[in-house]
Amino acid sequence: MLPENHIVTRRDVKNARLKVCEDGVVQLYVPTSFTEEEIERLLEKKAKWIASKQEYFKQKSNIKLRRNEILMFGNRYSYFYSSKYQNKVIINHESKTIQAKRDLLDKAVKEKWLKSVAKKYISERVETLSESLLLPYNKLYIRSQKKKWGNCSNEKNISVNWRVIKAPEFVIDYVIIHELCHTVIMKHTVKFQTLLRSHCPDCDAAQAWLDKYGNSL
Repeated sequence: MLPENHIVTRRDVKNARLKVCEDGVVQLYVPTSFTEEEIERLLEKKAKWIASKQEYFKQKSNIKLRRNEILMFGNRYSYFYSSKYQNKVIINHESKTIQAKRDLLDKAVKEKWLKSVAKKYISERVETLSESLLLPYNKLYIRSQKKKWGNCSNEKNISVNWRVIKAPEFVIDYVIIHELCHTVIMKHTVKFQTLLRSHCPDCDAAQAWLDKYGNSL
């Protein structure tokens, strides 16, 4: 049975390419010479793979925010413009409010500010966890990776995606500890998993949170 919501685009290419989007739409790019029968055969052949991808995206959830809300530490913070604060951004973690003169509803302004929050918080947290867990590292980089939450090089340089500042604190810790454990064991072996679980008992819950809500960050 062919997928209901599929889009076929003919291009000057040699091979067909299939993609399942997060909204479940199936996009198929085929050579201009492809016939309708060839398209149907390809979709039928890939039917199970398509269904599995669509089911995977269904399991993901989007964190929906109101216009004046900012996602940080897994919580929705309400932003209020205030002319009182010229160069400051006042965060009240109890009331979950943010006050500032700068327009944090502007996408570019908000992202720049969140990156600065992430750099300060993550840097301090990496230092604390590294010392307490006896997992030294070389250098820390705050990155904007598209598909990774973190990374560790052979030189023990670790990087963390700034967007995790939007996740709950236990998830941020998980990402950091995961990379710190890679300073000892690079590959995801059984020994690595044992080391990770010994330092981060909530690792399964944290990974599950990222699997479900990561596309909202």
